[in-house]
Amino acid sequence: MSSVGAQHPGVNLSLYTGAKAAVENFTRVWAVELAKDKVRVNAIAPGAFKTSIWNKTNLPEDEERAHEQRIIDGIPAHRMGDPREVAALTAFLASRDAAYITGPIYDINGGMGI
Repeated sequence: MSSVGAQHPGVNLSLYTGAKAAVENFTRVWAVELAKDKVRVNAIAPGAFKTSIWNKTNLPEDEERAHEQRIIDGIPAHRMGDPREVAALTAFLASRDAAYITGPIYDINGGMGI
């Protein structure tokens, strides 16, 4: 798992976004190195998704809602993703239908960070 932040880093996130950028580089390198062993390596880079992380801001409830709305306002799709959308992509990549796919980074972010 990578993140939209790997390609579009934010302030005070250097360690997080640096680690996600490393995930993307390892994905590409390992895809090439391990292809001969029939091992596929892919990464998923989500943007903002409606999960419990938004309950961890330590902001008052009204400020938390305003913070979430500012994030949504920056997403071209005008919504946060549903975790089931990442699950569907993950299931596809694990399926036989994706047997010839190795190496890409899949952005799933509603246009965020483009």
